[in-house]
Amino acid sequence: MDFDKWNLFWATFFGVMCFLVIVGNSLTILTYLRKNFRRRPHFLLISLAFADLLVGCTIPLYMAGMFVLSHKPEILSYALKLAVCTSVSSIFHLPVISLERLYAVLRPFRHRQLSLTAYWVAIATPWLVSLFLTIPAYVLRWSEKRSNLVFFVIAFLTTPLLITCFSYIVIWKKGRESRGKVRSFRQKQEGRFLGIIFTVTVASFATWMPFQLCTIVKSLAPDTLLPSSVFLSVRYLQFGNSFVNFVIYFFRFPSYRKALFSMFYSKAPNHQTATTPVSFTPSIRSDEGLKVETSALSVSLPGGNLTLSTLAFDTKL
Repeated sequence: MDFDKWNLFWATFFGVMCFLVIVGNSLTILTYLRKNFRRRPHFLLISLAFADLLVGCTIPLYMAGMFVLSHKPEILSYALKLAVCTSVSSIFHLPVISLERLYAVLRPFRHRQLSLTAYWVAIATPWLVSLFLTIPAYVLRWSEKRSNLVFFVIAFLTTPLLITCFSYIVIWKKGRESRGKVRSFRQKQEGRFLGIIFTVTVASFATWMPFQLCTIVKSLAPDTLLPSSVFLSVRYLQFGNSFVNFVIYFFRFPSYRKALFSMFYSKAPNHQTATTPVSFTPSIRSDEGLKVETSALSVSLPGGNLTLSTLAFDTKL
């Protein structure tokens, strides 16, 4: 089989990736929309999952363009433009999330008081940046010039990378300063969540950068011969960037995994538990000053009723 040509092997690989990206990010969105996951930092992860979902929706267009490339190249061109727009939005979510985590570490009390408007602005930022960078590149045809194309690719690559690296370096230094101090349960939770987000960031850049580097090499040295198998592999890896988040959430985020399973295996309660106080018996008082009081509390349990009784004495000697 010739792997340097589009064939059934590549069609199957890209088809499976399309299915995984769409299903994985759909499940992520549904999971984070559940009531116990509706925390404001998770809104950014929902937006990231939606961007990755759109990337997955462009894969069928890319496959169709590859199949009919010689007859209708505009299909492939349209698919690539959509893939770039959605991919840029996905990758620019990472610096926004890193800055949000940085603010949570440096100003934890102010971070908890952030308004919902601030999160809406944070969510809108990567989408607006994506439109701002891709519309001039394609609508105004700036990307047709080789120098402009290299500039945009470097901007796509270095800007989010530098911001993200700066944020996590500061977070790392802050963590070293607080090492050895007693941390609260909330701080431990924030630390675990930060570790998951950092893993997502590293994996996303690792799967996204090879294709960008190939694009730069091809633009600067158009005579360089890159085998089609290499180009298709890095393109496949770039699409896989939109699925890697789901894998990390599943294996590194126990509460996410539990909430995901609960959507399919929800346990309905088979009994009702009620607590009913029982009336108190009258006090008994004698002339000698002896006072006796009894009380009982009945609790309904699955195996029957449990009654707790108390007996109090008050004597005057």
